[in-house]
Amino acid sequence: MRFTPVFIAIFLSAFCFASTCGQYIFKGRVQSSEDKKGLTGVTVLADTNAVALTDSNGVFEFSSSKEKSTISFSHIGYQAVSGKYSAGQFIGIVLYSAHSFLSEIVVKAYERNTSLINMPVTVSVLGRNDLERYGNTSILPAVNIIPGVKMDERSPGSYRLSIRGNLLRSPFGVRNVKVYWNGIPFTDANGNTYLNQLGFENVGKIEIIKGPGGSMYGAGTGGVVLLSSRNAGYKENSISINTLGGSYGLEATNIAYRSETDNANYSLQYSHQQTDGWRDQTSTRKDVANYTGSFNINPKQTIHTNIFYSDLYYQTPGGLTIAQLNANPRQSRPAAGTFRSATAQKAALFVKTFYAGFAHDYQFSPMWSNSTNVYTSNTRFRNPSILNYQRKTEQGIGGRTVTQYHNNNVQIHFGGEYQYGFTSTRTFGNQSGVPDTLQFDDEIAATQYNIFLQTDITLGENFIINAGGSYNNYGYGFTRLNNRPVNEIHKTFDPVFVPRISLLQKFGAGNSLYVTVSKGYSPPTIDEIVPSTGIFNATLNAEKATNYELGFRSELIKNVLFVDAAAYLFRLNNTIVTRRDAAGADFFVNTGKTDQRGVELSVNYYPVRNSIHFLQELKLWGNYTYIKARFKTYQQLTSDFSGNKLTGTPPNVLVMGADAITKIGLYANLTYSYTDQIPLNDANSFFATQYNLLFSRIGYKMGLGKKTSGEIYLSYDHSFNEPYSLGNDLNAAGNRFFNPSAPQNFQAGVKVQFGL
Repeated sequence: MRFTPVFIAIFLSAFCFASTCGQYIFKGRVQSSEDKKGLTGVTVLADTNAVALTDSNGVFEFSSSKEKSTISFSHIGYQAVSGKYSAGQFIGIVLYSAHSFLSEIVVKAYERNTSLINMPVTVSVLGRNDLERYGNTSILPAVNIIPGVKMDERSPGSYRLSIRGNLLRSPFGVRNVKVYWNGIPFTDANGNTYLNQLGFENVGKIEIIKGPGGSMYGAGTGGVVLLSSRNAGYKENSISINTLGGSYGLEATNIAYRSETDNANYSLQYSHQQTDGWRDQTSTRKDVANYTGSFNINPKQTIHTNIFYSDLYYQTPGGLTIAQLNANPRQSRPAAGTFRSATAQKAALFVKTFYAGFAHDYQFSPMWSNSTNVYTSNTRFRNPSILNYQRKTEQGIGGRTVTQYHNNNVQIHFGGEYQYGFTSTRTFGNQSGVPDTLQFDDEIAATQYNIFLQTDITLGENFIINAGGSYNNYGYGFTRLNNRPVNEIHKTFDPVFVPRISLLQKFGAGNSLYVTVSKGYSPPTIDEIVPSTGIFNATLNAEKATNYELGFRSELIKNVLFVDAAAYLFRLNNTIVTRRDAAGADFFVNTGKTDQRGVELSVNYYPVRNSIHFLQELKLWGNYTYIKARFKTYQQLTSDFSGNKLTGTPPNVLVMGADAITKIGLYANLTYSYTDQIPLNDANSFFATQYNLLFSRIGYKMGLGKKTSGEIYLSYDHSFNEPYSLGNDLNAAGNRFFNPSAPQNFQAGVKVQFGL
């Protein structure tokens, strides 16, 4: 038989058509029951054959010759799910945590997206339940339960954050800690983080990486904070209203709309909070609007958005001497000599910020993926203070890209980050809260970038090697416009390579031991290069650090007793410390070396867990921090501070708590914390006294119909030591160290959620 070209073409077309028609498409999404977010790296098996891995958004897709298949989904730390599914339907899968405390905590640090038991570094995680154990106005009490972490509040709205004692550089604000929000840089190119502008309801999860994280998160010696937004739950479509009131004129309201569909998860919320404050000159007002969204464009692409606007105002009462503290701890800083009082100068901060971040995730194949994000920000800042009146506008742009390769036992991450900031700032005299004579008119440009590479190798099932490094480059440009001639000054720092290596050995299903060696590098921030003295300090150098760490995690009694412990040695060179001149203006200098040795311990015990009886869960827990932090070499003029205790660092902190949940919706949280004496100056001649705090909260959650739920709660915190302070001024001029805090606070709140 002779085959003509036409016959052959018809035959091939029919064959191709039959082959195409014989392929059925299966697609869907896998998410965690904990935060309802997509799970990366879930293994998808069809009739026992591995066919796909989920991408960074939990999305999968594969083709099969069968119209119906038995599909299994498995991921470390989660219970496997299996079922029979048909092609053409969107398959929505929810994976629940395995019954192991260390396995069910999934962390994103270093882009690993794995369970805590597999993390070869020290990282702590706060979920939404941890944040809501106290009054719903601030993340501060929840952050302070983490071993090795201290969050200060000098006055309502004025935050500081230190990890393992690195507080020397922060007279106010958050410095030397790199913060990301939904994977996008939130710390600006100037090195500052306006953490106080976030509303309490904006945050759904916090991960804190302790020790230098420069191998993947840019320069820094003080650690890394990864914030995640509070997203909509599985198939949620709701409006929620939370409102509360409390001591000293506290009022707060949050309204949120959250929705999740097959291809999108988004939320829109607005919050308002205000208080009169316990001390004079401590009124606070904050309004925040926030929109977050994730949209699955197709099985391979997802777009994320994060937009917020914050309007913050808080008064600053100033520090007190010990005599003023004992006479009247509620007073603001009084007039002294030629300096007027904080009240007379109407000392306060006005901060308005617009921030917009966008991210794009692309799954090239089961082995290759990329996540790229960009952001822009604009901050308008006004600060009438006792010394002067500062007005500035800060504009920032930046971005970050991470490409991942995943194949069996090898993961490789590589990418880079770039940030640029431009600040226009003017400093005037302050006449009762009104700008007076111009003192300085400055323009400051900041540029930083880094490129990084990280590799994870799993040998067998129980040994993990995690190593990475980054190349970092930083520089500033400074122009004083009211000086003649106008000259631009440049300050660049030598590029530095920052490596890290971690090894982890697992013993059985619930035990792991890890060791980490890492380098740290932290250039000064803009506010340190150009402090409140107004003098550009071109001689200030970057800090450099080396960190050695040994950690252990164990499930000592299955599903009952869990331990997480770490010991470290942290050595810092060119340490930056804050000083104050006779007028109280800040300036910064490099000292010699510091030596910080610490032990951190967390214990969680569940006498009752997942019970069907009235008491469904009872959790007893405790966290302990020990830090022996010293100036190793520190010479200031004729004074030798070598061997002195590190300023601002308490050597012992103990936090213990109990949590109970009942079948009918009643719950109770109880927390006790002890903080040791804190050295307030480098000379160690002044110390803040130790203090003991008690936090309690009781509440009742109830159903109000098929689609409506509610909650009422009461919270109370009390200090056993009066006066005490949640944040003191370090190395304060005139020995004005003390910022006393309210001895007790009471709150009552109501939450209602309406399903749509």
